[in-house]
Amino acid sequence: MTPDPGPDEGSYDAVIVGGGAAGVLVAIRLLMRGATAPRIAIVEPDAELARGAAYATGQPAHLLNVVASRMSAIAEQPGHFLQFLERDGAGAAAGLCARFMPRRDYARYLRDTLASLPGSAAVAHLRAPATDIERFEGGYRVQLGNGGSISAAHVVLAIGNAPRPLPAYLLHAGVCVAEAWSDGDVAAIPAAADVCILGSGLSMVDAVLTLAAGGHRGRILVLSRHGLAPLPHVAPGPHDDPGVEDLLPLGVLARWRLLRRRIGAAVAAGEPWQWSLDRLRPHGQRLWRSLDAVERRRFLRHAVRYWDIHRHRIAPEAAAALDALRAEGRLEIVAGRLRAITADPAGGSCIHYRPRHHAREHMRHADWIVNATGVETNVDLHPGGLLQALRARGIVLPGPLGIGLASTVDGHVIDARGRPDPRLFVIGALRIGELWESIAIPELREQARDIAATILPDRARPAGRQS
Repeated sequence: MTPDPGPDEGSYDAVIVGGGAAGVLVAIRLLMRGATAPRIAIVEPDAELARGAAYATGQPAHLLNVVASRMSAIAEQPGHFLQFLERDGAGAAAGLCARFMPRRDYARYLRDTLASLPGSAAVAHLRAPATDIERFEGGYRVQLGNGGSISAAHVVLAIGNAPRPLPAYLLHAGVCVAEAWSDGDVAAIPAAADVCILGSGLSMVDAVLTLAAGGHRGRILVLSRHGLAPLPHVAPGPHDDPGVEDLLPLGVLARWRLLRRRIGAAVAAGEPWQWSLDRLRPHGQRLWRSLDAVERRRFLRHAVRYWDIHRHRIAPEAAAALDALRAEGRLEIVAGRLRAITADPAGGSCIHYRPRHHAREHMRHADWIVNATGVETNVDLHPGGLLQALRARGIVLPGPLGIGLASTVDGHVIDARGRPDPRLFVIGALRIGELWESIAIPELREQARDIAATILPDRARPAGRQS
């Protein structure tokens, strides 16, 4: 990668705002197209690319939620990730297919894949945040947090997920809070501390595993409205696909009932329920896009948490670790609504919550709070200020139901007048309102391929080293 430029402006064929997995996948696809390598800049403050929220972890216990055989960055080469692992010394590719590899390995894989492509040496990694984007005739000017700016013929917003902060009104002045997305913050919690984790999704799993790896001895209380934790994967089943044509005309409740009957019949026939969910996996976007606004709101209000724990499952090893902690009495998952966090006169905090289906408020002690409440989907509340600046300029528009950004089916950003921008794209998490299923590698690699083909419509060339 080229060194960071100074405040003088540079000009690029494409500027990718965000250097996590989605941004690196776009850069890979751009370099795989055309006879001449394009000039690309990746605007990413992190010192290392491809980490983002998902792959920044250094914990070996933080595993991918998909088996290695399904994690290729290049859909046309399904064994690509396996070949990297084999060359990296993880073992024979055939024996790695069904393994859930550490997420930190996947970040290395993406960086290795990018570095192996012709022209990668000319890709500029600009270690500064993007603070604003202005249109001008012929392109865009991207303002950087270091005072500089760069111009681009095309811009790709690959900003990724951001954690939802805890509301300040729930907290007290001396509360000790760690963010679940920060391994360092969670690992620094004293081993004897009693911990309350707010939220019971995937980031909760990471926080618990980080605490366990550090020899944590205190009690861990997990509090969420439904008290539902992600469920485990099983060995993959057959790849038959019955389709979803019978589901598409139905509303959320009718779909739910039909799926329950279908899964119940499969389980009665001796099949794991996970296989039925896996058959739905390729159709997630069609299922979401076929719902009208009323049904989408109904899904978000009543069904989303149940969908998440069944659809976004965890490695069996991670599930077993959580089960062991619960069996030992060190981990408790409670369904309830948080009411307040107040100072405990004896030290630490008091967690005030109302258990699900109860009218009376309960209280528990915690020395530390871990925020695992999920991602911020409202662009007006997204940290960093870039999306708010673009909103003020009328360059972007919130997506359906105020989730993410409005975009076309092929990733063009829609501006405040409802017009698709032919040279401004969005990939990944910010397309969730339009697509719902838009954060996993199978979706990201397809979006990256399509965006690169639009920016550089020349004939694609072969990839570099088979990583």
